[in-house]
Amino acid sequence: MASAKTACSHIWFLLFSVSIFYLVSTNNTAQATLQKVKPYVPPFISMYLPIQKDNVTLQYYTTVQWGSIGNYFDAVIDLGGEFLSLPCDSKDKSTTYRPINCGSSNCRGAKKISNQYCRSPNDTCSVSYLNPFDDNSVLTGGLNKDGFVAIPSDGDRLYREWQRTPHLLPFSCVNRSSLKGLARGFIETVAGTPTAMIGLGATKMSFAKNLATAFKLAPKFAICLPATEVGKAVLFLGGGPYWFNPPKEASKWLDYTPLTINPSGEYFIGVKSMKIDKRVVNFDISLLSFNGETGVGGTKISTSTPYAVLHSAIYKAVVDEFARQAAARNITRVASVAPFGACFSSKSVAWTKAGPGVPVIDLELEGNGTSSTSVKWRIHGANSMLEAKKDVLCLGFVDGGSKPIASIVIGGLQLEDNLLEFDLKTLTLGFTSSLLPRDTNCSVDRYDFPDD
Repeated sequence: MASAKTACSHIWFLLFSVSIFYLVSTNNTAQATLQKVKPYVPPFISMYLPIQKDNVTLQYYTTVQWGSIGNYFDAVIDLGGEFLSLPCDSKDKSTTYRPINCGSSNCRGAKKISNQYCRSPNDTCSVSYLNPFDDNSVLTGGLNKDGFVAIPSDGDRLYREWQRTPHLLPFSCVNRSSLKGLARGFIETVAGTPTAMIGLGATKMSFAKNLATAFKLAPKFAICLPATEVGKAVLFLGGGPYWFNPPKEASKWLDYTPLTINPSGEYFIGVKSMKIDKRVVNFDISLLSFNGETGVGGTKISTSTPYAVLHSAIYKAVVDEFARQAAARNITRVASVAPFGACFSSKSVAWTKAGPGVPVIDLELEGNGTSSTSVKWRIHGANSMLEAKKDVLCLGFVDGGSKPIASIVIGGLQLEDNLLEFDLKTLTLGFTSSLLPRDTNCSVDRYDFPDD
């Protein structure tokens, strides 16, 4: 009996030991597993900046945070601009501020597009360029680098808790008094923060290109301009996806056409013809040709021009055909309101999801990198008409004279509530036409931008 009890005790002891060993080893394994698990970090593929509209100047501006002390600037958007231009006469000095010397590669890159005033390699690189918001007055500034504070995104939301360490990006340092013609913006009005100018052109010094390189983003950006001062739209840096409310991803709506860049870094597209309510607009098609060396002719996309500007011959043909098609819709023409040549009684115009129910304008573009296919940029009433005075709607196209640099300039009115994606690697433009028929628009605060 004693031997049986002893054997039983040994068995229980063995079972107990095995259990303890299992629990200890399991706990150690769990701890080791926990130690291997790293905190979740979302995949950063893009960065977003807010876009607002100033109804007085009809300009569009964003807000950037710059330098080691995090100064905020309201920066007016110049789509084809060469530089980010910041006022540097502030008393608050950034510790990350660095001059770009004349002997540097950055300065040599800028020489292709700007006049230089370098007397020695150690001088600060000086550049001269045009301010399109002040009758193309000349701006002169020194090239410098400083830190841009960025809040990254995974393509769906902003991650403020992972705010990136400032990267040094080049900019032009100018006197505040020389930045004329710019919208004051919300911040300056309230807190005295100066206005700046942000260039998104296809140049070595452009903000979009340098930011993509610094933060290892795709070399592309997209704009979606708001139609009103209410709410914020989005400047997408690094590409899509492009989410709007109610939850809709807009990249699937993009059509594509080749981009051509003029010597100053501005964006041109190949318009093959124009139609109004499916009727071809007759004018000299050779005016649509673009000379890449001189930058003359062709069709430019611009945020510094509030309305479309057309060569006189194209303008007359468009106004005449638009008026004919408006009459066919029983829309009453009234006296013109300068500078617009075709105006109508708003009482005779029905209202649609895409704005005033007026003749639709179609731009036939080169499609997907070849001239053998075509895509259509459709301009609805919301992008062709504006209220010039009470009960009067006018066609938002103006006469650019007989010798304009660009035969057609697509201005801010035509771009509002349209998503445009600029791919700087493939030189391709993606565009949606108006988002309004799809029950969304650019002024949708999906991305939780901070309140001003």
